[in-house]
Amino acid sequence: LVNGPLSGNSSSDVQGRPFVSSNNISVAKLDELLKEQYNNDFPEQAYDEKPELSFEDQRFLEIVNNSVVKRDGHYQICLPFRKLDITLPDNKKTAEQRALSILKRFKKDEAFLSDYRDFIGDILKKGHAEKVPEEELDRNDGRVWYIPHHGVYHKRKKKIRVVFDCAASFQGTSLNSELLQGPDLTNTLLGVILRFRQEPIAVMADIEGMFHQVKVPKQFLDFLRFLWWPNGDISQPLEEFRMTVHLFGAVSSPSCANFALRKTADDNEGKVDPEVLSTIHNNFYVDDCLKSVSDEKQAIMLVQELIAVCATGGFKLTKWVSNSRNVLASIPEEERSKEMNSALGLQWDT
Repeated sequence: LVNGPLSGNSSSDVQGRPFVSSNNISVAKLDELLKEQYNNDFPEQAYDEKPELSFEDQRFLEIVNNSVVKRDGHYQICLPFRKLDITLPDNKKTAEQRALSILKRFKKDEAFLSDYRDFIGDILKKGHAEKVPEEELDRNDGRVWYIPHHGVYHKRKKKIRVVFDCAASFQGTSLNSELLQGPDLTNTLLGVILRFRQEPIAVMADIEGMFHQVKVPKQFLDFLRFLWWPNGDISQPLEEFRMTVHLFGAVSSPSCANFALRKTADDNEGKVDPEVLSTIHNNFYVDDCLKSVSDEKQAIMLVQELIAVCATGGFKLTKWVSNSRNVLASIPEEERSKEMNSALGLQWDT
């Protein structure tokens, strides 16, 4: 911007020549402004290079990348401990006290006991937990941890979830305090919802028990021990069990599960339509898939391919919803949602 003499406020040098002042004003380019706006709305796909990962996040990814393998149709990832030679104090007495505390409620509330028993029975039946073999019970090398647990009911569904308290502390430590959390691999809520609104034909689905589809190697299982009564019979002595999968409640589980889901897409690159892989990378918010496409034919094909690709990583897509009757008709009835439709907590009028 160049200014000449101004009326009523002119200036000149000693020789009578008028001053000319110039000011440089830095104006951001339009494309830079658009890029900034895009990055604010869709940070998981930012144009600019992502900030460098922290040392702990780099360490997490190193551990996960070096340990991930496919076993029996599921990815297996080790527990990402902060220290390789991790040892923990013996907290069995604390776990026993917590079990006896919940026993008091069982004796007062038969329905609570029944629901709790069914939940534990289900994870045992599915292989997500197992009884500790007799020959492995006595172990005093510091590589055993007992996780207390308690039951929580879903406010709307009235369905129980047994929560394993990985934050429970003993002698100043807990399982969560020893685990690396890992980088946030979850797509942003805003980005997922905005992409969901782009096209006229919409579909939604849910990954069944997402965390429990990622296995833990045998050498780490004793860090996931818990106490329970045989067959849920509270008249019997407590016995030792252990989880075989990543837990809902462990600080590392979200990143491990998201890593496994993304690896499922990466391992199928070149084998399926790129749109399917893009959907896995960009249209999931944790275990919820929200996708919209231009027509019913494309939606039907995408649904079938998504189901097939996710299954290769051990992830089952279920509770399908769509605003198209033809798309829904292409999905087995038992895999459709039977509940009121909502998109990540927002009511969706299909």
